[in-house]
Amino acid sequence: MSLIVTPLRRYGVDTCEGQVLTRCCIGEICADVPLDQHVEAGAYSLEEAARHQVLKICVDVLKRQSELGIGKLRVCGEKYAERCRRKLVEYVLAKYGGPVLLVGFNNKLADLIFSFTQGYVADMEKRLYPHDFVDISNIYSGLKHVKSVVIASGFLSREEILDLVKKAKEMGKPIIMFGVLSALYKEVGVDYFCPYGLKLQRV
Repeated sequence: MSLIVTPLRRYGVDTCEGQVLTRCCIGEICADVPLDQHVEAGAYSLEEAARHQVLKICVDVLKRQSELGIGKLRVCGEKYAERCRRKLVEYVLAKYGGPVLLVGFNNKLADLIFSFTQGYVADMEKRLYPHDFVDISNIYSGLKHVKSVVIASGFLSREEILDLVKKAKEMGKPIIMFGVLSALYKEVGVDYFCPYGLKLQRV
């Protein structure tokens, strides 16, 4: 059994800056996963992928899918991206309010959110002007200043996601994760949001 990796596109609401949407498959289990833009197409042994800094994300996602009995996770196309962003911002602000901490930098989404409310972006890059930046290595410092936390699917590349959810819940800060992969985190208390792209095929 191998991990099959096929980069798809470098745009859309699901990806953060510097990422490419990539289809990852192990047998019949497949998912569209935002990964580092330098990921290469090919077939990888599961042992090799599990040791790889980027490809291990695919292995983890596909393992979660298999455990939940989900065969395929497909994201929505670019034609839905603008509508999805608007619906996400409307949903977050109506249900939870701002300020908002956006974890994982998607430029168009950040522009839209912060045209309505104050907040911060947590990401590894510091090229985020005009948005206020929270260092990803000290993300908890930003939690006390916001009412809600929005997690981009691209944050899957950070192993600390479960720690972030736990800390936010302890502080009474709701976590909203957008994109089709958010369905995999419902059981840890994430409010998932995917109005157009949530396409689950059960095994």
